[in-house]
Parts: sequence; C-alpha cells; structure tokens
Amino acid sequence: MTTPAGRRWCVPPARSLFLLAVGSTVLIAGCRGAGRAASTPAVVPSDSAGRAVTPDSVAARAPVTVAPTDSTPRPGRDSAKVPAATDSTGARPPKTDSVPKKPAKKAPPPSRPCVLDMTESPPETRLLYSRMSETVSNTFIGGGFVGRCQGENNRLRADSAEQFQAAGIVNLYGNVVYEEPNKVQITAMHATYFTREGRLYADGNVVATQLATGSTFAGPSIEYFRATPERPASRLIAPSRSTARLIEKDSTGRLQPPTTVIANRFEDAGDSLLMAWGDVRIDREQLQAQADSASFDKITEQSRLVRGARIVNRDTAQQFTLVGDTIDMYSTARKLDRVVARHKSTATSDDLVLNAEIIDVRLKDQQLEEAFAFGSGRAKATTPQQDVIADSLRIRLVDKQVREVRAVGSAVAVGTPDTLKIRTTDKDLLRGDSIFAFFDSIAVRPPVAAPAPGATTPRDTGNRVSIKEIRAMGNASSLFHMATSKGPTAPPAINYVRGLRIFVNFDTGTVRDVRVDSAASGLYLEPASDSLADTAAAPGPRRRRPPGRPGGAPVPTGSPARRPPGEDDVTAPAALPPLASATRRRP
Repeated sequence: MTTPAGRRWCVPPARSLFLLAVGSTVLIAGCRGAGRAASTPAVVPSDSAGRAVTPDSVAARAPVTVAPTDSTPRPGRDSAKVPAATDSTGARPPKTDSVPKKPAKKAPPPSRPCVLDMTESPPETRLLYSRMSETVSNTFIGGGFVGRCQGENNRLRADSAEQFQAAGIVNLYGNVVYEEPNKVQITAMHATYFTREGRLYADGNVVATQLATGSTFAGPSIEYFRATPERPASRLIAPSRSTARLIEKDSTGRLQPPTTVIANRFEDAGDSLLMAWGDVRIDREQLQAQADSASFDKITEQSRLVRGARIVNRDTAQQFTLVGDTIDMYSTARKLDRVVARHKSTATSDDLVLNAEIIDVRLKDQQLEEAFAFGSGRAKATTPQQDVIADSLRIRLVDKQVREVRAVGSAVAVGTPDTLKIRTTDKDLLRGDSIFAFFDSIAVRPPVAAPAPGATTPRDTGNRVSIKEIRAMGNASSLFHMATSKGPTAPPAINYVRGLRIFVNFDTGTVRDVRVDSAASGLYLEPASDSLADTAAAPGPRRRRPPGRPGGAPVPTGSPARRPPGEDDVTAPAALPPLASATRRRP
C-alpha cells in the first residue's frame, strides 16, 4: 500500500491484529486495577508482636533448612533440622518454652501527688508558686502555714514551708506541729513530710504525744509513719537516745503514776507494742529496772527485759533485787503481779538470797508474797542461819518477811552453829527428800547504852528473821554440833541421827532438840580429854629467876646483875616425867 507521501505500510495479517487487541485489553484492565488498589488499603498479615509479615521479611527471618530425603530423622545435626509439625489446618502451633516463667513482680501502689489545701492558713500567709511543667510545680510559703494534703486526715503547721511536687517532699520550718485527730501530735523545730510514703521526719526538740493515752516521746529526732491502706498500723521510731513517758489507767479509768523509759532507740507499733534497745532504764512507781533491750505489750500488759536484766524494788521495808539474763513482767489492770527471771537468776533481799536457773516471783497489792526457784541445776536459798539447797524451792513471805522455805528433791540444809557457844568451822547438815524450814521474826534492839537522865528507853528499831523449826521428810539424816559443859573453847559434841522423818527445833538460832520419827538410829559423840597426851608442854608454876645470867651462871664480882627486859615473868617448864612414861606410845 502506497501513501501520498510515498511511504509504504505493511498490512498485518489477521492473527497479528487479534494479539494486538488482547494486549490492549489487558493493559487497560491493569491500569484500572492499579487505580482501585490505590484507593483501597491492602490487608497485610502481622505476627503476634504486631509487626507486618511480608514475603521478604519472612524469608529474612526464616532459617534456611534442608529436609532429609527419608522420613526418619538422623541423629546429630540432622535431628535439629526436622521441620516443625503442623496442625490439621497446616498452621504451626505457637512456640512454648519448657522453662516456667517467673511470676511478675507486684507493682507498687500508685502514688497520689499531694495537693496542698491551705484554707486554714492565716491571712498574712505569703505564697510563691513556680510551675515547672504542666504537671510539676514548686510552692514556697511564708508568714505562717496551715494545711494538709487533700484526702488525708492530718494537718501540718509551721512558720514557713516549701513543697517540691516532683520529689513528693514538703519541708516545714519553725514551730512545726503535725497532728492526726485523736491519735498523735508531733512538735519540732524542723520536719520533712514525704507525701508519697506518708512519712514524717522531725528533728530539733521533738515531742510526740499519743492523744489517746497521753504518753509522750521526747528526743532529738523522731520518724513517724502514718496509717495507710497498705500500712494498717502506724509506726513511730526514735533513732537517737530518747525518753518515753508512759501513762496508763487502771480498770476504773483512774490514771496511774507514769512510767519513764530511757533508751538509745525506740519503736512503737500502733500505740500497742513498744520496743527499746540500748542501755534501757525503766523508772516505775514500785521498782527500777535496766537491761540491754526491752519490750512492752500494752494490750496483754506483758513486758520483757533482755540481756543483763536487773530489777530493784523501791520499798525500803521490803527491798529486793532480781537479776537474770531475761526478766518477764506481767501486770493485771496495770498493776504488777508477777516477775519471772530466767537463766542464772539471783534474787536478793534483807533476809534471803535466792539462786536458780528460773526464779518466779508473785506479788499481791504490789508487795512480794511468794517466790519459786527451779530449772536446770540446783536451787539455793541462803538465810542468816541456814542455806537450803534442792532441785526446786518455794519461799513464802508474810508481812514482808520470810516465813517458810520448802525444798523438794534431794534437799540439804546447811547451818552454822552458834558461835557464842561453839568454836568450830564445821557446819550442821540436814538431808532429806524434802525439807521444810519455818522462820520467825525477833525484835532487833539498838545497842544497850545508859539512858540520859529523864530519857525513855528506846523502842525496837525493827525485826529480823530467825530459824524456828526444820523438818526433813523421807530418808532423813542430820548432823549437829552441840555445846558441852567444858565451855566454848572445848571441841563440841556431835549428834548424828537418821530416820524416815526428822524434826529439829531451834531456840534463838541454836539447836534445842532433835526428834526422829520412824526407823530411828544414830549416835552421840562427846569429846574426852586424852590421858596419854604428852604432859611436857603442860603449863607449870611461875617462878622468878634468881639474879644472874641466863641459865643460872653467877654474875661476875663487881658487875651489877643485868637481865633482859621481861625476864622476870617467864613461865618455868614443868618437871619432866619419868623416862618410861615419856617415851610410851599410844597402842
């Protein structure tokens, strides 16, 4: 075909025209599909972490493995290349770890920022507000401050204050007062209140008063934790040496004399349990005490002194001292009625010294009434006339004086003979399964002196305890020293008896008689003079030595007789006995 321009065109055959039409159709459809794809967002799959899953990303993350030709896995490295199993849908199950996961830590309770409410502040209060960000600000207050954190049942007062909201701190300066109605009041010169913890640290002449009881704590610094939902009971800590003044009421609601406690550190939990550490000293109405540490339970009315504990009674008419490693005190209606000392304890009074592993003292109307001594080892009671040793002891007092000592378990009573009638270092002994000792009081009179003209005779100044009777029960035996008619310088007689029961009566501390009941046997030994004793040393008549030299030599003529000083009063030796009697020996 020839055109006017002279160009020649080739007419394609029919097959070529058909292919050209199909290609144009496909091109047009592709353009329209691309337009629809641009207007409709594509759905891209994602993994469990929320990341998009694309073929390229899957290929990058998926490990390249080669599956074995057979279905049986081979040991070694091929066993690690076995493809993961799939479920019936063809999807892989989620991956699980064989190691159990640790439980997640409990998140701390969310802290609420302190929004100061200063509606009670005086009119002259000045305030400087500095906003650090949209949620953080600092506040500086002068001219007197009275406020609280919104939602808290407390009140803060001071001459000036500053709040740092980001740190959760409120600093108080000058005449600081922290109050919780009907609970506690704390006064100090300076304090810092941590709003997020509900904690107050005060220093400078700090006095904390428990408003319910009136008890006070005074010291250089005090730390107080108020009660919160996470902390049901409040806590008060005095870290430096402080003084606690505890005020209690009896069952009728009447105030009792205060108890003063001084220690290096205090901690009070919920106004019910008080603990003290470091050189604790207690001053109570009826006693004084000291220990290394102590605790006071105000609900159960129990107290404990630990390590180097010591209690001294204030009553001069019945003064006693109790010492032990640990001492427990029990009260009823705010009155002390029982004291227990443990671990190598010692109780000392005017008429009695008690030693045992455990000493249990009972009081009635604040007066010592009964004491028990027991525990591992032996218990020992020492009185002016008798020492009683046994496995356990019971001491009973009447009118503040020892009246009865009961010893149980291989009991032994050791006494001292009357030194006015007997000169000996030996002791009187009484043994039995049980020993009962009974005492009586005798009047103690002042030294006898000639009364002044017109003066009256002085009365008795007091009483002292004297042994009255001792009873030994079960397998009893006794050994007593008796005075003889030859006087106190002669050796005493010995009275030894044994029987089922022995009763010994005393007269002003001296053995009067011994009575044996059932299966009685014994002997009485009285010393006699030794007729075979050497009489060469017996004292002879006194004579005056004639003038002359010692030995009877004559004095030379013309020289005066000279004698040593005191030579006139010498004792002459007695005449020697015959030779046979002088050399005779005892058979």
